[in-house]
Amino acid sequence: MDLHSALHDTVCARQHSCPVTMPMKRPAFSPLALSALVALYLLAAFNAGFWRTAVLLFGDRPVTLALFVIAIAALTVFLTLLGGFRWLHRAWLVFLILCGTGASFYADRLGVIIDQDMIQNLFNTQPAEAGHMLTPALAGFVVIWGVLPSALVVAVRVRRKRVLVDLLLWPLSAAVAAVIGLGALMMDYQSFSSTFRQHRELMSQFLPAAPMNDALRYLARVNAAAALPMVPLGLDATRGHILTAERPLLLVLVIGETARAQNWGLNGYARDTTPELRDREVINFTDVTSCGTSTAISVPCLFSVYGQNDYSYERRLSTENLLDVLSHAGLDVLWWENNAGHYGIADRVLFRQMTAADDAEACVMGECTDAVFLRPLTDLAATITRDTVVVLHSIGSHGPAYSLRYPPTREVFSPACGDVDFQHCTPDAIINAYDNTLAFTDHVLAQITDILGAHSQLSTAMLYVSDHGESLGENGLYLHGSPWFMAPEVQTRVPMVMWLSPALQTAFGVDQACRDRLTWAALSHDWIFHTVLGLADVATNVRDPALDLTALCAPRG
Repeated sequence: MDLHSALHDTVCARQHSCPVTMPMKRPAFSPLALSALVALYLLAAFNAGFWRTAVLLFGDRPVTLALFVIAIAALTVFLTLLGGFRWLHRAWLVFLILCGTGASFYADRLGVIIDQDMIQNLFNTQPAEAGHMLTPALAGFVVIWGVLPSALVVAVRVRRKRVLVDLLLWPLSAAVAAVIGLGALMMDYQSFSSTFRQHRELMSQFLPAAPMNDALRYLARVNAAAALPMVPLGLDATRGHILTAERPLLLVLVIGETARAQNWGLNGYARDTTPELRDREVINFTDVTSCGTSTAISVPCLFSVYGQNDYSYERRLSTENLLDVLSHAGLDVLWWENNAGHYGIADRVLFRQMTAADDAEACVMGECTDAVFLRPLTDLAATITRDTVVVLHSIGSHGPAYSLRYPPTREVFSPACGDVDFQHCTPDAIINAYDNTLAFTDHVLAQITDILGAHSQLSTAMLYVSDHGESLGENGLYLHGSPWFMAPEVQTRVPMVMWLSPALQTAFGVDQACRDRLTWAALSHDWIFHTVLGLADVATNVRDPALDLTALCAPRG
């Protein structure tokens, strides 16, 4: 004790006037009690959508609903006990709270469900794209609902017993919680099993257990797929006899981003979002379904020989794709990137990342608009001497930063939302910004057709298709990535457009009758693989004429 403290105590003792200060005691809980409190918090704070769906499904059966509540509560306690013993316990509880916080924010604000496909999207997200999702609203939500409760978990005392006793009580408590949860489900097994099969959206909303489970499943798939050997595809590919060597082919395949068919002007949308393509001689396809609702699923799928029903993550990683078949046939194949990456599709062809060096004016807002493709494409068209396919992976209408997808001078519909946090924008402003992205896509595609049309010494063609659609607030949903089984049509119907030079129109027998058949045909991403082979005049056993749009006009072997 120092001199000052000693004098203070002496004076206080003589005067009997100094208050007695007692140290503040932190609340103390047993490990089980702390787990139960955190479980209650997780269920109450982050699962509003989950409980709404549960009441909707079980509300007319009070006993079944009560059993479901008991089961979920017990299984959540089991989860809180599962990952931590003694010194790991509080760290595990904090991890659960923070996981629940992040998933809950996007579920509540955007209607996003964090399933296995969404986990894959997160692992493939680029820094710029991730930055658009890190908003002040998210930061505030995480602090209030995640950091502060986590601080309380860290601050309280945990009453520990001897290590051997805790080592016995920990698995015993977890086992009892699991038995209670599973027992409640078994008491009405038929009802629960039927509901879980028919309404998979219920358990996919259970936070944080559902996204954690899907993350583990995704990582297991990645680990297993890494050991799969690559299977060659289309080694028999050769050039056909439709195109001539005197007129080299330049085929431009534009893979769009987040364009939905419902707002595409050529499909009859009330707004003319495609005025420039309307003036070009393009074939517009009005009924096209995407393979998935996210880029990470749809883009690899449409380059795969496997259709949507047979496509899988493992198959696409272990089988060569469309670009490989084109290469086997002797074509030069290029991939130009202005989006989040090629997901391994372009590993074996020439790859080019578009930057401000390609066109500084297209990149003045920090991220390049799709106009960045036009100058390099102009240069390419003027110099090629060999049959060439170039894939343009565009940024298109990628949200939530719609306003960055077009230059301010191209804002057609206003006022347009310029904020990545849709809570700060009116529904009309969000739609205006999105429609501006489509109008700019229309401009870029029209410019591509003009570039190709200016080279009569080439056989030229453009095929544009979007990877998936977008929700703009319908039923409380925004953006994309909903599980396919419950995805709204605005996320699965996409625009598709084809332009052919006069030489190719003649070669493929495209007349007005054929154009009409193509325009109204029910199509999907399954057609892209085979149609591109048809446009490139590639003969191979892996090309299916029944899924080749060029064969609908001029059937050939």
